[in-house]
Amino acid sequence: MDAGVAVPEVPAGAVDADRPRPHRRLRTIGVAVAGLQALGLLMVSAHLYAHFDLTTDFAIFNQAWTLIAHGHLDPYSTLNPYNYPHYGYPFWSDHFELIMWPMALLWFLYPHSIDLLVVQDLATAGCTLVAYLFVVDIVADQQARTRRLDHAVVGTWKPGDLAAVGALVVLVVNPWVYWAATFDFHLEAVATLFLLLAARDLWTGRRRRAIWWIVGVLLCGNVAATYLAGLGIGLVIARRDLRWTGAGLVGLGIAWSLGVTAVGGGVGTIIGGNYGYLAGPNAGPDPSIVAIGTGALLHPTRPWRMIQGRWLWTYRMLASSGLVGVVSGLGFGIAAVVLGANTLNAAAVFSGPISSFQALPVYFFVLVGSVAVLLWLYRSSRAVVRWTVLAVAAAILVQALVLSAVWVPRARTEFFVVGGAAASRLATVQAGIPAGAEVIASQGVVGRFANRVSIYPFLDLGDGGQTIPVDASTVVFVLTTSGIEYATPTGTRAAVDYLVHHGAHLVSRGAGVYELVWHPTPGTRWLIIPPASAS
Repeated sequence: MDAGVAVPEVPAGAVDADRPRPHRRLRTIGVAVAGLQALGLLMVSAHLYAHFDLTTDFAIFNQAWTLIAHGHLDPYSTLNPYNYPHYGYPFWSDHFELIMWPMALLWFLYPHSIDLLVVQDLATAGCTLVAYLFVVDIVADQQARTRRLDHAVVGTWKPGDLAAVGALVVLVVNPWVYWAATFDFHLEAVATLFLLLAARDLWTGRRRRAIWWIVGVLLCGNVAATYLAGLGIGLVIARRDLRWTGAGLVGLGIAWSLGVTAVGGGVGTIIGGNYGYLAGPNAGPDPSIVAIGTGALLHPTRPWRMIQGRWLWTYRMLASSGLVGVVSGLGFGIAAVVLGANTLNAAAVFSGPISSFQALPVYFFVLVGSVAVLLWLYRSSRAVVRWTVLAVAAAILVQALVLSAVWVPRARTEFFVVGGAAASRLATVQAGIPAGAEVIASQGVVGRFANRVSIYPFLDLGDGGQTIPVDASTVVFVLTTSGIEYATPTGTRAAVDYLVHHGAHLVSRGAGVYELVWHPTPGTRWLIIPPASAS
């Protein structure tokens, strides 16, 4: 066994399921802080929702959620320009996110798509709480096995107690968690919560209950299934008594991901397009997973160049969670699978802050691993080691605070874009759209307009025009120069002029929002908006 990786998390007496729960004070603090975090996230979501700061990613889930709730049990997603100029595919084939069907029941409690943001916020705060309680479990186990950590250093506070509180601070200030929670809605937060619950229950001997959380992870889709493989790798490394369980999770995660692909799911993953370069220039436009893996192994310089080019963002993601946790079993397994997939993706966006949600499990598992490593090292009989541990712990805390101070404000700049006047105009426009109309909305505000069968984003990539299907006898355009837009203001205004000159009626305009209604002639199947320079 590799001591550098495995020993820090070998529990040698993991917290038993039947043992009285210690550290009530620490747990109470965690519940209170996570509750405050949830409240703050809900306030942010309420602002984003009210201001229509919700883009295509939110729209994809909003459309499926609404249609399922209204009895369309096989909803078709029209928002992704897949195989352009064709759009979309059955929602289930995107990432096989089956959990959306039971989540649709929330519509009957409160029939507004802000429900999705509420779920994400509660799941995110839940991740903070479960990860913190996981840390407290590790602290309790360490203190039960060594008197050194039982010695109070500040009043009644012991080193392990202070480590838990420090971990809670790092969890709460992590900037990437807030970037993830502020960018639309994604199921990664729900999947990460289930994954943390499963990991903690497996770690503390509650294996039967962990099965339910594992099922929850699988229901979140093929990407979430890879998280199970990462957790399994960590368990194999860290715990002798959980090696077979860990191996089973690795197999289950891989089998579920491959099975989803085999039945026609996972279309949204675009494996060939994102990782095809690893297979080599002669592998064709859509190489298989085997070809990609073989190419990466035979030509390691291909992945290595990508890793070198993105090391800074990888470091920032890990540094926000303590960094040293990557040498622990739990931290290493999750980081290797999740960050490995993100870093090697050909699309650079997957290694930047905008895609923080893609690495969400890393922020929590690496932090748990960091605490485990530092507590293990603190057990040393050498004073120099203990003082070094304290210095590293202080550096981790300072680094997390600095990253938070720099990057959390930037999330506001990135996602809080639509002003109050534009939001008011958008709300008025939305209220007047007929139920059966097709809607074409600017992609930066399309999220809330997606509660219908026929909805398409206006993209106008690089003022290059766009071809859009026509599905209804009434087409409503909601175009705006606000929001996180691919289209430039010039491109948007040119599109408005073009539509007006070709039969669309400009119903209203104001605050940078244009509402147009078009009644296409019978038999019209496509709308072609030319580039701004040609219109």
